[in-house]
Amino acid sequence: MKKLTALGMIIVIMMTSCDGEDASRNAASSNVSGSYVLTSLIADVAVDFNQDGVTDTELLNEAVCFSSMNVDFMTNGDFTAIVAEPDFDSMNALSCPTSMQTGTYMLDASNLLTLVIDVNGGTITEDKQVVLSATTFQFTLTGQDLDQYISGRVGTPAGSINSLQVVYTKI
Repeated sequence: MKKLTALGMIIVIMMTSCDGEDASRNAASSNVSGSYVLTSLIADVAVDFNQDGVTDTELLNEAVCFSSMNVDFMTNGDFTAIVAEPDFDSMNALSCPTSMQTGTYMLDASNLLTLVIDVNGGTITEDKQVVLSATTFQFTLTGQDLDQYISGRVGTPAGSINSLQVVYTKI
């Protein structure tokens, strides 16, 4: 299940460091703990996902399904997330059922967010450099990331997107 969305974007750092580094990682992780909702999903090119003839770079205006995405980072290092799994049919109509994902996270002192995501009895580990503020965290997905999250995106309205700026806001 490689279809991890914007949040499929977060990963876990291996615990091979000394105690001092572990303490700074724990302090950094506490800076991100809380509940967040997806508030912006900006593509580098305008697209028309909803097939209304109007293009937009803000994908939340093009697909209602992304607006239900959220993540909860618990202080114990666990997380839960609702993610959309975008897919285009043969007519390029977008569907994106949502699923709940769980796992663990770590944010290091350089704002590298690592997620270990529980998937079908195994785990997937992802790392994303994030920009963290008091109320948001954001990161960028590359075209290569999108190829993992959107199966067969070439030839779809998502095929021209080379980068996607993802912003989650604390609630």
